[in-house]
Amino acid sequence: MRTDEWLNETMYQIWEDHFSDIPRKNVVVIRFSKKSSRQLGAISWLRNKTKKIDKLIKDHGPADDPKVTLIVITSYFKDLAIPDYVVKGTIAHELCHYAHGFSSPLKQLYEHPHKGGVIRKEMLKRGLGDIYKESKIWLRANWRNYILASRKSW
Repeated sequence: MRTDEWLNETMYQIWEDHFSDIPRKNVVVIRFSKKSSRQLGAISWLRNKTKKIDKLIKDHGPADDPKVTLIVITSYFKDLAIPDYVVKGTIAHELCHYAHGFSSPLKQLYEHPHKGGVIRKEMLKRGLGDIYKESKIWLRANWRNYILASRKSW
């Protein structure tokens, strides 16, 4: 089973390997959220701090901007039956939003976060094209059946 700590380590490894040119001007926290079958990930400004979030923020040290960016990933992705590249693709997708200035202190580059294939283009530019393609293929072929099977096991 994947943990929030695994998510954090994975996000920062992706950032280091593929987004090293994007400055971290504020604290970015990632964690699993509720089980969502439609929205696999999301990025937003953190509104309510919890003790767990406070600890994650302290672990990051000081930042240029006091606002905190929160990335959440569907809890379905805790399951090791979901390939790593699907989870990593979702994390990278959210980091593209951060780089484009959505829920980050960076200058917003686009009016709309997905229009014109900006996420696909960004992932290709950053050497994440294989993860992007493999993730899309796996999700298209398997996600619906995975969700149906997991709901039956409740």
